[in-house]
Amino acid sequence: MSENIKGKVVVITGASSGLGAETARHLVKAGAQVVLGARRLDRLEALAAELGLPKEAAFKVDVTAGEQVKALVERAVKLHSRIDVMINNAGLMPLAPLEMLRFDEWDQCIDVNIKGVLWGIAAALPYFKDQKSGQFINVSSVAGHTISAGGAIYSATKYSVRVISEALRKEVKPYNIRTTVLSPGAVDTELPA
Repeated sequence: MSENIKGKVVVITGASSGLGAETARHLVKAGAQVVLGARRLDRLEALAAELGLPKEAAFKVDVTAGEQVKALVERAVKLHSRIDVMINNAGLMPLAPLEMLRFDEWDQCIDVNIKGVLWGIAAALPYFKDQKSGQFINVSSVAGHTISAGGAIYSATKYSVRVISEALRKEVKPYNIRTTVLSPGAVDTELPA
């Protein structure tokens, strides 16, 4: 991954902790220009400072709000005149049996894990099409392949990320846009909390 990443402009959602923050660290070390997005601006600003990024590279964004995701991508383009990679990483992992009827958790998980990816695609796709290049990296999960009791909603959202990504891959091929799906297994992060 580090061979062709130097100088590339990468936007990461869910960058304030876990996989998003670690990905940012790795990419900056490899020479990428990274723009960080998440709800917790204090953590993003601390990460930006740690990585030697300008304060403007940390952008408060709620991925359930399409206009905010669009503004995040616009910030990256304003800072670096382009965007090369959109990492749709923001996610929630509520775990509970369906019989508990946690409707608010269901809505929130669907809004973040599915709609957040869709908003990320919508924000970056016009730039990628104009450039005739770009890459989407959408974070799914092993749970999008294997379902466990209590994980129906989370697994459904992560399976949806795979489906959306596969359709996107087929649709954007003429524009030289790549689509990648990551399906990590259990990782020691705040996500299951």
